[in-house]
Amino acid sequence: MFRTVLTILYVLALALGLGGASAWYVTERFAGFDPLTIGQWTGSPQAGAGRADPYARARAARTSDVPLGTAEGLVLTATRDTDGAILNGACAYRIAGRAPAARLWTLRMARPGAGTIEGRPDLPSHLSSRSVLREPDGSFRIMLAPDVQPGNWLHPGHDGPIRLILTLYDTTVAANVGLADVTLPVIEEVECQA
Repeated sequence: MFRTVLTILYVLALALGLGGASAWYVTERFAGFDPLTIGQWTGSPQAGAGRADPYARARAARTSDVPLGTAEGLVLTATRDTDGAILNGACAYRIAGRAPAARLWTLRMARPGAGTIEGRPDLPSHLSSRSVLREPDGSFRIMLAPDVQPGNWLHPGHDGPIRLILTLYDTTVAANVGLADVTLPVIEEVECQA
């Protein structure tokens, strides 16, 4: 009798533990069934569509994000630099290139699995296509570093892992992948003191 009760408790604890771990994994790490990957950037074009998979809906509910519909835009995230190293707020990075055609784009930072990093109000924590300084050829260079940098500069807000979030509003990127050459900014490590 006692052995049966222990077995039932063990099975219940195991089921709850594995169920909780799988739910965390799916809402935290799983890219979804329809990930769009361009260079270092990954997005889910169907996340805001009516046919979004249940995992995308669960992720949106967990993070309190309102996913953009396919016609509204696309949210892309990057967690690694060109060498494959995890982005860290203690390091300096150069984000360079061009953004795809969009009515507006924004670039902000967040902790992995959390919302936007709220840094000090006197330090820049986000940029948009309307505020970024551009090169004569239309490209841009943004420095993400804990120390002040000339030109376009973002302060990481904390030491530790970060993810970059590039939101493209009113864009056709998701529809054009495979039909047109879509390029996104490249994230290169400049120096790291972590």
